[in-house]
Amino acid sequence: MTLNLLPSKFSWVFWALPALAGCLPGMLMAQAETVKAAIPVVEPGLDQAVKWTWQVEPSDAAAWGLPVDAPAEAPAGQPGSPTTAQPQKPGGAAPVVKIVRQGPPATMLEHVVVKGDSLTKIAHANGVTIDQLKIFNEMKNDRIVIGQVVKVPGENDVKAMIAAAAPAKEPAKVEAPKKAAAAPAKNKKALSPVKEEVAPVLIATKPHRPLPPGAWGAGQLVLIQAFLDRQGFTIGPIDGTSGPMYDAAYKAFEKAHPGELHTPEGQPSPAMKAIGGPYVEYVLTPADMRWISPRPGVTPSGKGKSKTVVEPPPTFEELTHESFMTYHSSWEFVAERFHAAESFLRHINPGLKNPNAPGAIFLVPNVLPFEIEKSLEEPLQPVADPAAPVTASMLGVTRLIIRRGAAIIASMPVSAARPGLHGRKTWKVLDVIPRPRLSSTGDAAAPMSVPYRLAAGPNNPVGILWINLAKSNDPKPLPYGLHGTSIPGTMTKQESIGGFRLANWDIARAARLLPAGTELKWE
Repeated sequence: MTLNLLPSKFSWVFWALPALAGCLPGMLMAQAETVKAAIPVVEPGLDQAVKWTWQVEPSDAAAWGLPVDAPAEAPAGQPGSPTTAQPQKPGGAAPVVKIVRQGPPATMLEHVVVKGDSLTKIAHANGVTIDQLKIFNEMKNDRIVIGQVVKVPGENDVKAMIAAAAPAKEPAKVEAPKKAAAAPAKNKKALSPVKEEVAPVLIATKPHRPLPPGAWGAGQLVLIQAFLDRQGFTIGPIDGTSGPMYDAAYKAFEKAHPGELHTPEGQPSPAMKAIGGPYVEYVLTPADMRWISPRPGVTPSGKGKSKTVVEPPPTFEELTHESFMTYHSSWEFVAERFHAAESFLRHINPGLKNPNAPGAIFLVPNVLPFEIEKSLEEPLQPVADPAAPVTASMLGVTRLIIRRGAAIIASMPVSAARPGLHGRKTWKVLDVIPRPRLSSTGDAAAPMSVPYRLAAGPNNPVGILWINLAKSNDPKPLPYGLHGTSIPGTMTKQESIGGFRLANWDIARAARLLPAGTELKWE
């Protein structure tokens, strides 16, 4: 695969700024223009590389990740359910890894109640909500006894309960705490029909610490965004604010599933409430260190203290000398795992101590997590089913729409790696290249005897996976495929290497929906 390219993470919005700017427009706007750092036109380190021809090839699966000394983790149920660990005690021994599902098991389980059990404990350990346990077991209250068998619903059971809840009568409205007020819309056209009344549950698992004000304030929009993401109608990095990508996903879901987001009173639908709340917690594990740079950007300062150092952007030389293109910090790792903007993740986790150490507890959006350690398990593509044919379309170069029959099953943001890149008529999906790495001889006028190489990894410019594309009647792959990205928050604003980019969590999901031979129409 050859790429012939020419030159060519959402942030938290402080809603008070527009009002202040209205009072002192000239002064404040001048200050904003002076102090706000401009977003580079090209992905950092690739200023010249975007002009070169690059070849895409799979890398060795054995070299996928960094070598780390970490205890082996037991299976955690269905793919997409992260493990959590006990918080690390300062000065103590290494944390003991404790398996806790954050998604339902693949199939139904039976739990025999022992001393010390509670519905909360059973639900938390198995990645379901208390209400789901009670409904599945036809329980009228939370009382359980030793020896009782509690059935834990599997993935399909939970989906069935959510589907059954959609037409159910809406429970009585609950007045929300004042801190849970809805996020103001950026403009009059922004879609946010949520009123001041919200579901009282803001976190699906028992939190280790109180939720900060920033999480309360964004809770209603995060609930919608997490629910849309779970349904395959993604907005890019979740940031708790409205905007063009949120509006596009909202409209697409409303068109495909009218009335399933909110009740007529504007409250979250039963199906939305069934996910358990907008947030969950994630505890960084020793095994996570396999994907994070050993240089997380924290250096000692003073007596026993540390301060966060903002590292300069990487140079091309630094990029080409990496043996594996890791996440730069645990913030970036956790943000991508839970489909969040890194700036928003920091906003809802103020004062988090030792974030780059196993045992750090992050508040995160309640999505089905992107587990990089499982994301490339075979088979990567489904087998085509003539009874339920899959088709895809590109709306300009803004959204990838995937249909099964007439039903839309996914709608994802996409952008071109360089200005003007577009397709016409009908293309088709070919095979998948996992763990892509890139090589180039550099300037075609003065080719290098030893090519430049960009190693595989989540921070490779084309991400974790590449899907070859071809014109409808041509078996030869085009130089522009569908692929991931290392810059999900700025992929619509920065040029890079590749063809058509999706966030890594979206390209991993898209590959498992698109059989080889799928028709891709340009609209």
